Amino acid sequence: MEIRQLKTFMSIVKLGNFSQAAHYLGYTQSTVTTHIQLLEKELNTLLFERFGHQLMLTTDGERLYEYAEQITRLAEDAKNELEHFDTPRGPIIIGMPESLCVYYLTDLLKEYTALYPDVELKLIFGISSDFRNLLRRNMMDLAFILEETSKDADLVSTLLWPEPIAMIVSPDHKLVKAGKAELKDLHGETLLFVESGSTYRSALETGLAKAAVHPRTVMEICHIQTIKQFVCANLGITVLPKVAVKEELAAGTLVALQCPGITFKTNTYLVYHKDKWLSHGIRAFLKLVQERLLK
Repeated sequence: MEIRQLKTFMSIVKLGNFSQAAHYLGYTQSTVTTHIQLLEKELNTLLFERFGHQLMLTTDGERLYEYAEQITRLAEDAKNELEHFDTPRGPIIIGMPESLCVYYLTDLLKEYTALYPDVELKLIFGISSDFRNLLRRNMMDLAFILEETSKDADLVSTLLWPEPIAMIVSPDHKLVKAGKAELKDLHGETLLFVESGSTYRSALETGLAKAAVHPRTVMEICHIQTIKQFVCANLGITVLPKVAVKEELAAGTLVALQCPGITFKTNTYLVYHKDKWLSHGIRAFLKLVQERLLK
């Protein structure tokens, strides 16, 4: 059942015959006849009956007319709404590492929700590999990722800024005097990480494997705040974006060490799938990121 068939049906009812409806709609009379035949075939009923030269609706035709009015009116309302209403609304799902949300994006998210209260923001914390999978399955609209490079052919990536990464220890840790940590110095140490898959964790684990260095244990902790508290208590060593420990480094409750054997080269990108339909809400978010984070 098509909207144009219903409009043809309604025009016949209003104008009284097929030929006038065809002239009014700009169709041939055979097209109008076909529209009605298709409707009758789909609904398995007759819509019109003739008494001499008079065309009359059947009982089923009368019932369909009531629905046809509602359906065509709703279709026109939807068309007008979407053509003329450009205020962002509806849900947007954004993926981001916890560190970026807390330390970079809080003000931007606050401004966006104030500007566009009809948009329902849903934030998902995680890692870049998970975000890529969700973007490709159209289960996520946008994602902030931490990678050295972002060259996926099916993703549109915007470089936002370089993200400094550091090895972090307690000021009471034995490596603080040296001011740096060689890979061999991590043998037998406890390492505290966010979930597996982060680029900086992978870089360190790859370096340790090549150097045949074995930590005493690796603890996986999903919250950065908990990791920082554990490191402050000298329960282990971690690797985090510097922005996540900015305050603690300034206060001296945590210390950043150089790690000559590892290059933690990481950048922040905003990505979305190349085939993604960009709604008004998504375009507004991209515009705000451009204005606020790419000055």
